[in-house]
Amino acid sequence: MKNKQSQLSPENYIRTRARTLPIGDCLINEDWRDSGFAMITVTREHINGNITHGAYLVDLYCLGVKECFWMFNQPPEAFREFMNKQVRGNEFGLRNIKTSYPLVHNIIYGAEAFAGDLGFKPHKSFELARYLIEEDDERIKLIDIEFGYKGKPLYISVQENQTEKNRVFAHLEKTVGSGNFNFITEAEADEFFKREEGDEGGGINFSDPEEKKRLISEVKALTDNPKKLLSRKPEKVAELIELAEVVFLEYMVSADELKTASEAMEKLFDFTITDQVLSEDFIFGKSAFRDNRGFIRKEADRLMILASEGKVAKGQPEVERLIAQYPDMPVLKYLLLRFMEIKTGVRKLKPTIKFYADLYPDYLPLTYLYLNAALVDRDPVAGSEFPAHLHLKNYYPGKTTFCIEEILQYFHLLVIYHGISGDVVNLIMLIGYMESNHPGLIPDEEIFSAKLLMVPGVVDWCENWLKEESKAPTPS
Repeated sequence: MKNKQSQLSPENYIRTRARTLPIGDCLINEDWRDSGFAMITVTREHINGNITHGAYLVDLYCLGVKECFWMFNQPPEAFREFMNKQVRGNEFGLRNIKTSYPLVHNIIYGAEAFAGDLGFKPHKSFELARYLIEEDDERIKLIDIEFGYKGKPLYISVQENQTEKNRVFAHLEKTVGSGNFNFITEAEADEFFKREEGDEGGGINFSDPEEKKRLISEVKALTDNPKKLLSRKPEKVAELIELAEVVFLEYMVSADELKTASEAMEKLFDFTITDQVLSEDFIFGKSAFRDNRGFIRKEADRLMILASEGKVAKGQPEVERLIAQYPDMPVLKYLLLRFMEIKTGVRKLKPTIKFYADLYPDYLPLTYLYLNAALVDRDPVAGSEFPAHLHLKNYYPGKTTFCIEEILQYFHLLVIYHGISGDVVNLIMLIGYMESNHPGLIPDEEIFSAKLLMVPGVVDWCENWLKEESKAPTPS
């Protein structure tokens, strides 16, 4: 039995055995009550003295469990050194203090429940990390902890984490309504809390004409020199995206439009996303191929990982060798095109993609790649509307689960379609839906690129608004 257990992967051990280990030290940042953010560490002690621990970043004000990670079976000295490095690397100088397990248990599960009531799901890393804490039942003493801020959700937008901002703002507007939550930037936090402590209200008053003009003018100012903005000031691009989102959601779109777009996204993605990188449909399509399926699946999974990591020099020769061995496998052509796309971009590959898409008309991934290339190339073949039969649920009628690569490809294609067609509402709600319901699934760089597509339309609107504002008569 001992040998069998030792063969378990760390992930499977955590799922099946971690809760049988006694809880050791629990740590939390000492300012968690004042900051509204808890950085929690829960340790489990192995019989040999080694330590497995889970770390949880928890937002008590709004989002709940934002991210988790774990370390497995560390010697005590390695764990202590690891924790010391975390403290030394902490730019805010925050001190972790020992605390009781019931307190951190109540913080984690309480924040998860509060965020869940708002419609936010915990980060996908919590799926495994939850097994390093106890189940949430009556055995754990209930501790009264305040979530939200003064009865309302409070979101503090951090410059380094732009991927959250759009989806949180739009989601809170839809679920709790304007005026029922506070939304501030990190730079405004000190002033906000000072005002709140003095009962002077809080948040930005978006209905204030002067505030509106200030925000719109800031967007215009940031785009006065586009070349400098994009080539020399990447942090300014992030700032522009954040301001553009605020302007769009506050002044350019109605609550009804957001609601309609949100409901459309829920219908589009009304299915389950599995943990598989590639599904059977993705690998084999409608092929009757039966030989060496296990080998091909393993190789396809491995090569897809290499492609996602941009390892062209290693991956492309390997996939070319496999194509010579299995010339009729469409997934291998897809993988080859993925490696080639990294080097040349999808537009230059358009003729090659079309050749393979025509060769395998019943293989959706190649069709998606071609439609993507056509959209980027502004080819009329892409059409003015996204082809209804190419939506995942329509292409696979009756199918209820899809793999990660299918979703990433579908998301990317919808982003390009909505972005190029100027449909900012659906673009924003698409991003928001995926981040709310599947946090962490879409890579940060993909989210950032998607948000960039909305900026030109917002900038044009701001310029027109400022022109009209300048024409308006000045009140006497």
